[in-house]
Amino acid sequence: MIELWWMPGTFVSSIILKEINQQFLKEIKQIMYSTKTATTNNEEFTSSYMPVGINENVTLKEVNVNNANGKPFLEIVFENAAGQTATMTEWKNEKNIWIKTDEDLQRRDDQQFGRILQVIDAVSSIGHSDFEGSSFIEMINWVKQQLDKAVNDNESNHVRLKICYNKKGYTRVSNLGIFIEPMSVKTEESQIKLFKNDLMERPIVADKETAADPLAGDSAPVTADSNTGADDLPF
Repeated sequence: MIELWWMPGTFVSSIILKEINQQFLKEIKQIMYSTKTATTNNEEFTSSYMPVGINENVTLKEVNVNNANGKPFLEIVFENAAGQTATMTEWKNEKNIWIKTDEDLQRRDDQQFGRILQVIDAVSSIGHSDFEGSSFIEMINWVKQQLDKAVNDNESNHVRLKICYNKKGYTRVSNLGIFIEPMSVKTEESQIKLFKNDLMERPIVADKETAADPLAGDSAPVTADSNTGADDLPF
């Protein structure tokens, strides 16, 4: 039995309506795989992060004073000619099971500030002014002021930079020994050394990790490791 449907000015059978619906559904059906759109990528994958090792002709890209859950930190971002980046992150040192006394804390602060001054001296053509501060936030704001002068200084900004893996397998700026120097230092006279604690091979990370002694090399609080972002968070 063929039903007749009345529309203004005409009658349309149910068979015609069914054909119209099928054609409509066919047209709106999403095509996921097609020989007409299949592609082949023959380009080598390039990471957006600087490779491990001693990188040359690296420039200072940006310096930021950030805050995460009430914890201020300093972020220094480097970039190479290929646009790959590496980040150096510094957090406020606090007492813990490895930093027990005021003397321990002061020693950590001195080591931390020494690392930061390495960066300032390497990228700045005029060096740095004297500074004495009584708080971490005061110190990192001063550092930002010093480094901002060098961000756009392409003449003296080119440096040699040591990159390694952290314990979680992310690349980061090494915090061991001399890790940065201006490119004006000849390669054969370079003071940058690769230490045994500079991880040059990505570590295999188990599902469950145990706390690591930060005296082994990481500068962040003991509740965190170091590198490019979330991996640096001390909480």
